Amino acid sequence: MSKLNRAAKARIFMMILGNIVLGIGAGLLRFADFGVDPYQSFVLGLDNILSLGYGTTFILVNLLFLILMLILARPLFGIGTLLNMVVLGYIIDAAYFSISSIILYPTFFIRALFFVLSILFITVASAFIYSSNLGVSTYDWIALFSAEKQKRLPFKWCRVASDSICVIVGLILSVYPGVGTIITAFCLGPFVSFFRNTLSEPFLRRFK
Repeated sequence: MSKLNRAAKARIFMMILGNIVLGIGAGLLRFADFGVDPYQSFVLGLDNILSLGYGTTFILVNLLFLILMLILARPLFGIGTLLNMVVLGYIIDAAYFSISSIILYPTFFIRALFFVLSILFITVASAFIYSSNLGVSTYDWIALFSAEKQKRLPFKWCRVASDSICVIVGLILSVYPGVGTIITAFCLGPFVSFFRNTLSEPFLRRFK
């Protein structure tokens, strides 16, 4: 097996595993019930104005961001983008309903534990997806593209900025953030950067 084939297979593995773990992490976050993530806050706020139903609004916003992605950041589009759009929602639902059927009456401690695990899963998964370079979600490209264009501003702060804007827009549109929403807005970017540098990039280098 050539080094090229090994690297390509490693990237595909990282992309698929990353999306699965990301979906599980988002399901854990939903189960913890400390507030929606920043992007959901943004979509929910828009739906308060459009009144199309969350599912329809979510699809429309994703399509808009996808069009912008193809115009402004085409290199960040890939098979991983399509996988994220088609499969992620089902994984989130499966994880959430599976845990809910096992733990019927979670205590505050259990919810807090699952919240911490959700942040860990989401950020490690995102690091693997980004490092695979096979396409990111229709929202994640914004921070990556901004960091590429603004060389002086690292990705982690671009992600904090985009997440914070989502929370602010949601708040303006009557979606009040929970403590989990605030924590994710400020933690996802730095944690993803940390795991890219310490975990996903070193893992990928082993196959080059």
